[in-house]
Amino acid sequence: MKNKVATLIIAIASVIVVTAFADGTETTSEWLSYDDGTAAYTSSSSNFQGVRFSLPDDVVKTQLLSVSFYYSGPESCPLTVHITSFDHTTELITPIDYKAGNTWNNLDLSGYNLLVPHNFYVILELYNCGSPVMDDNENSARSFKGRFLQSLNTLLSHNLLIRSEIGPSISIPVTKEWDVNITERVKTKIKGHKTEIDVSDYTEKWTLFGDGSFQTDNKLYGTWRQKGSKLAFFLDPEDIGELIADNFPADVTSVLVTKIKFTGTEKKNGTIKGKYMAYAIVHFHDDNGDNNTATVIIEKKFYRAP
Repeated sequence: MKNKVATLIIAIASVIVVTAFADGTETTSEWLSYDDGTAAYTSSSSNFQGVRFSLPDDVVKTQLLSVSFYYSGPESCPLTVHITSFDHTTELITPIDYKAGNTWNNLDLSGYNLLVPHNFYVILELYNCGSPVMDDNENSARSFKGRFLQSLNTLLSHNLLIRSEIGPSISIPVTKEWDVNITERVKTKIKGHKTEIDVSDYTEKWTLFGDGSFQTDNKLYGTWRQKGSKLAFFLDPEDIGELIADNFPADVTSVLVTKIKFTGTEKKNGTIKGKYMAYAIVHFHDDNGDNNTATVIIEKKFYRAP
């Protein structure tokens, strides 16, 4: 049973802050948060608890300036703050040891020149002393828990009061930009029903940046690498899950993307071709309002002529 925290906080959905310096220059920052501002419940006893953040649309990378979180417990509770990539495993900075107070805590990161990708996590590692605090809104989609960083994929019942301050968008050199022809085949299987297969053809623009970042005009973000003619792409499973939920013809309660494979080749003459596969389990309410499960397999074949 969750413990109630008797404190009221003013919600901050997205606040832009302009700071002026003595020499007349200005810098703009923005706070990202998903909680409703009410410090209502202490959270889980899981070792790792964190929030998945997404930068504004079309912002591929920026600087993380600070992190704020609400904590409940004795003064000076030891914990470790992890800032990771979208896989909630790859550390973007050496984990930071911190002693939390029984209130809002602010960790200034402006001196670290810490650059974060479009999707990233702020995760608290706990040591049996106190707990981060959740809000009073049950519409939670970005607060996760797990026994390890790798297993941080169980949704919490409410939103953690963890917030991030980011700087302006950072310009990144573009290495490649492609208009790719795609044939997509989506197979949806629900027990007791006929398997549905939808096929579509479309063109999508891909941007491959010099720092290894990857973006599509369909708002998918990740990373890429190339060795010789071989290409490999790595996408955020949560992005894929959101796309599946948005296009699923029922009331989705959760999507678990179990596997993504995205590879291809670039020939010397400029020909691009390859394949993308994603496997997911979708939990939803059927026409009778009952809980049901579907298996979704997405297969994309992509091609670009020289």
